[in-house]
Amino acid sequence: MTHEVANSAPASAIALRVFIPDAMALARRLLGAGVRVGAAALMERPDGIPTACTVGEDGGRE
Repeated sequence: MTHEVANSAPASAIALRVFIPDAMALARRLLGAGVRVGAAALMERPDGIPTACTVGEDGGRE
């Protein structure tokens, strides 16, 4: 086992510990944006069905 391999394990652990909070915050922001987009799509139509979910009589989108 070389010193590079021995040093890479603690360095990787430190990098994970440093960047995990940022990754979690990014995931929360992306989930929040998805919820806002979904809520806006539901409010887009008076019947509460988003446009992307509707099907016309011919089988295509309305």
